[in-house]
This record gives sequence, C-alpha cells and structure tokens, in this order.
Amino acid sequence: MFYPAYVNLQDRKCLVVGGGTVAERKVVAMLISGGDVTVISPDATELVAFLAHIGTIRWHKRQLKADDTRGYFLVCAATDFRDINTAVFTEAHEKNKIRLVNVVDVIPQCTFAAASVVTNGELMLSISTSGKSPATSRRIREHFEKTLNATSLYTLGYEDGEPVPIASEGEGQGLPYPIYLLLENRSCLVVYEQKTKEIERRISLLNRCGASVVCMMPDEVKPKHLENAFLVIVDKVSRVDMPCGDKAAFIREYLDEPAAGTYFTPDLIIDDNFIISVSARNSTTVHKAKRLHAKLADQFKNNGYGAFIEFLGARRPEILEALPTSKKRADFFDALIDYIEMDSPQPETCCLALEKPECSAECLFNWVRHGKLERADTFTTNLLESQSRN
Repeated sequence: MFYPAYVNLQDRKCLVVGGGTVAERKVVAMLISGGDVTVISPDATELVAFLAHIGTIRWHKRQLKADDTRGYFLVCAATDFRDINTAVFTEAHEKNKIRLVNVVDVIPQCTFAAASVVTNGELMLSISTSGKSPATSRRIREHFEKTLNATSLYTLGYEDGEPVPIASEGEGQGLPYPIYLLLENRSCLVVYEQKTKEIERRISLLNRCGASVVCMMPDEVKPKHLENAFLVIVDKVSRVDMPCGDKAAFIREYLDEPAAGTYFTPDLIIDDNFIISVSARNSTTVHKAKRLHAKLADQFKNNGYGAFIEFLGARRPEILEALPTSKKRADFFDALIDYIEMDSPQPETCCLALEKPECSAECLFNWVRHGKLERADTFTTNLLESQSRN
C-alpha cells in the first residue's frame, strides 16, 4: 500500500524534466498547489510554452545537465527516455538526497506516486490504486467528475482548445498537492509524548505501507535522527527543533498544526491497495467532507474494489512485458475493464458497480469480486494473447 499525503507546495521549488502531455499535467497540478515550477526540456506542449511565455513557470529549453536537480523540494521525471528518467532519479534522490522524486510509470524509481484528483472547489478527492491499476483509478475519477460536478486537475489549462493562465494559490486555488508515498523499508520517525488515537493511526498506516518505523520521545530525538528519516511525524510543533537549510530535506507532519508541516494525512477510505482520500479546502467545508467521506466509505469499502485492483496488479507486469507501447497497454486495460459477455444484461460496458452497485453483469469486475478468479484469469490470458498478436 502507498501512504496518502497532501503536500504543501506553496512557494516550494519543483522541477519537471520533460515537456510532453504527461509533464504538462504535472506542471498544472504543481501550479494549482502554489509550487514554484521549473521545466527542463528541448520541446514542450503548447500550454507549457504559453505558461513560460507569460512568466508563470521557468522553461529551460535544453537537455538535462549534471546537477540540474540540486536545490529542489520535489522532482518529477516525465520524458519518453528511460535513461534520462533514471539519471534524474539517481541524481535527485541518491546524490542530492531529495525526498520527493517521481519517475512516471516506473515505481522502483519513485519515492512517491501521483494521485488521480478531482475537486469542486470546496472538496478535494484523490484516488490511488497503489500503482496496480491506473486505468481503474481513471474510471473512478471520471465517475466522481460526473456525480460530484467536479473537475479533474488534468483538464485545467485550456479553454476552447486554447491555453489559458493557471490560477495559483494567490488567485484563489490554495489546494494541496495529493501524492502517495512509497515507504517500503524507508525510515520514518514518529515523535510523541503519549500514544493517542491519531498517533496509533499514523503508526498503523506506516506499518501497512512497509515503512521502517522508529518511535521516540521528544527528549530522545537528536539531529541525526531527523536527518536520516525519510519523513517525520510529530504530535506537537513545539516538541522538536527542526534543522534549517539543506538538512531539512525530510518531509514532516505536525498533528496539532497541520499547516506548519510539509504535508498532512487526509481522511481515508481503504480497501486493500485501493485508497480514496477526502479533504476540505478550508474549515467552513469540513462538515461536507465528513458527509462525503461517510457516503463513499459505504459505497467502496468491502465491495470488491480492492480485490479487483489486486487482480489487475498481479497481471500488470506480464501485460507491460507483452505489449510494447503505452497506447497498446492502455487500450488493452480499457478492453479488459470494459468487457461484458454478449448475452449479459445492460449496460454494454462494465460500470464497475459505480452507477449500479448491485449490477450482476458477467464481467471481469464481477468475476473477481465474487471469487471466480479462474474464469477471470482465463479471459485475461486469452485477451492478452489476442492483443499481443496484433
């Protein structure tokens, strides 16, 4: 499982290496969260070039050079070249000790994964399948866009096909940057005087994510403990003196003053590796967030989504190996998820029980959630063999 975190990017330096469509999405999300964004790429999309032209971002129109990642809080590699992406991760995380580094679609070279996000201006929802099924995450995001009258961060930046300015925090957005941290075997420090329910919740989440958890009393904490930790969770701001400058590269959460940290943990709905987080934009909409959280928990918990995502994740490496291009892989997953047997009742494509919770169609989703795994495996294998021959 990945650890959900809403990061405060306000005025923090963010680097995107790459200028294509995927890089553009990263730029937009970072800007909405108040990030100070730089792009390095010989070429760029129309929107990225436009944002650079009007001064919203910096664009270095060239290839990556040595030490380009130094001094950034967050780095994302989104080029089409594996060797460049790997070089970004190696330099940023391993050499420059930057905690938050993402290489698009390469989980082993990430310390965090991006979330599918929607917002209606008052509430924000992020969806993660812990890297196991981006296609399912997208389907659920699209469902929320429709039912909650919400907007995906991926659709911002254009009006009538033309690029437009991206509103930053100072112009009324002020949204956090939702990500999912990859904490397997990473050192995470939890500092507290008393083990409250919130502290227990954080420790439980860290353990579920495979983190190496160290718990300490405030008077036991030394600078070396902070410097060696990937993230730090503290019950009160006053408990620990945080180092300044480069040594403050770790990310931290204060339970008593979330705004004082670099991230906070939102309210969660968890079903195995399927996670939905819900947060309010400000204190006046907290009650709406709580109502929505309760509604979504009733819909998504223990309703087969975790099992479905686990099934797709188990087959994902084989599918990535068999289908050479991202388009072919995307088309395959869409066909896999959409499938319904011809003699099955409506709908014509699988609704993932989003529109009809009690849908009984003969589809991959229902086979998996009702335990018909042999049937689901056989269908997946046959479809993959057919697709790989084309």
